Amino acid sequence: MLQEQNAGVALYERLRWGARTRPDAPCVIEAETGASLTYRAFFAATCAMRRALGPEPRRIALALPGGITSAVIWASALTGGHALLPLAPDTPALEIARVFQRVEPDTLVMEREDAAAGFATPSMRVWTREKIAALIQASGDVADDLAPRPGEVILFTSGSTGEPKRVSLSAGQVAWTAEQVRLSHQLTPLDRGLTSLPFFHVNAPVVSLCASLMAGSSVVIAPRFSLSHFWEWVERYEVTWASLVPTILALLLQTERPAFLPGALRFVRTASAPLPTEHLLRFERRFGIPVIETYGLTEAASQICANPLPPARHKPGSVGLPVGVALRICAPRSGTGAGQLRDVPHGSMGEVCVKGHSVITSYDGGAGASAFEDGWLRTGDLGFQDAECYVYLTGRLRDVIIRGGENIAPREVEETLLAHTGIVEVAVIGCPDPLYGERVVAYIASREPWTDALETELRAFCATRLSPHKQPVEYVAVSALPRTPAGKVNRPQLRRMWTRRAGYDTPMSEEPGARAG
Repeated sequence: MLQEQNAGVALYERLRWGARTRPDAPCVIEAETGASLTYRAFFAATCAMRRALGPEPRRIALALPGGITSAVIWASALTGGHALLPLAPDTPALEIARVFQRVEPDTLVMEREDAAAGFATPSMRVWTREKIAALIQASGDVADDLAPRPGEVILFTSGSTGEPKRVSLSAGQVAWTAEQVRLSHQLTPLDRGLTSLPFFHVNAPVVSLCASLMAGSSVVIAPRFSLSHFWEWVERYEVTWASLVPTILALLLQTERPAFLPGALRFVRTASAPLPTEHLLRFERRFGIPVIETYGLTEAASQICANPLPPARHKPGSVGLPVGVALRICAPRSGTGAGQLRDVPHGSMGEVCVKGHSVITSYDGGAGASAFEDGWLRTGDLGFQDAECYVYLTGRLRDVIIRGGENIAPREVEETLLAHTGIVEVAVIGCPDPLYGERVVAYIASREPWTDALETELRAFCATRLSPHKQPVEYVAVSALPRTPAGKVNRPQLRRMWTRRAGYDTPMSEEPGARAG
């Protein structure tokens, strides 16, 4: 078991251990090209990149999709004493310039050098994928035994509920969480993970890359999800586990079961957004593969809860048990000021609060200070624990709809609608109502073209399954739900859409929240 005091150098030690004890075992594989690095070659590439960056701490902005290059940069920063700022490769130049004003990087990694025009300063060193590939190739498999110098990663919360906040995670926090992923998913050197999630968020680099490094196993990285190639990759690379988000799982439900399943695949995990229970059950019935739902936060370097693997019980609808953190369910704070944390009765709904080695104790710059009380992070997520301490999330504190004095959790309404076979995805929000304060509005993406008959059918469907005050007053048809880059439903955008549609002169309130991940 990893000790907290050793977490800062754990990634380096595991990399060096892999290079010495499993030198020819594959470490990182690119799904699309088949290119790979062994543990010895990956360690050598990391050391070569560290030498190229130099001994002085640097702030490195990384704007590349997932792959060998991104993996080497992550490892080099976290073991070489540098601060890493991951960015989406398609981030507009103006947005990059705004981020650079807050972080001030001195090193930039991009696809092309000319793409840096307009925001890179004359003193900024620019690395391209081509230059780094040449450096990796030249490094061969000979590595210096460099001393570990723990670095950090700078991330921003998703901004799905308001202005993104800056989060700094140490190498020790990343390694700690990666070790909890290894333990909860029972990863061994025989495993091979697959991820197509972006490397500019916390999930893929920590859950897939770093957890695999801690286990001495292999990771297959795709720069983006491909519905037509996913099952082919699973079969070709003998994948034993895959890291997904609920949107990908919903897309896979549109495919037929491949003949090779289960093959080596022993489970898939989901995170980053709520997983509809109906989708979990349908996936397991169709493909015969366990779906392990988890719960994570950017503020905790990703995973904080996970369902156990079979033969232990994983519960549909639950995000599992706390892993590597302390967790409690507290009464939501009344008003805007700080207040003493108070646990709610067991089984009652409240705000999820966490603390532990991986959990930050403040946002950079002092933003969102009210989210931290007595060493605990108020996540802004609502939920409860059952008698066996499994955690169930019911929604966001700021997403709760109050209609006529009654509290309504959007997820309950969403789960009900998703049980209808004609619905692909749904998001429920609260919108102003002159009589009841708020009304329940459902944004619907349906399998067939939207018709009045389908709306009538949905109203009758909900009438037999939901109390009257929980039933949607309005149904709005959309081709797809707007989502943040992390895959979460962008509820502020839905509220703006409703405001424009309803002809309101004053925008609906969008208070910032602490939740991310």
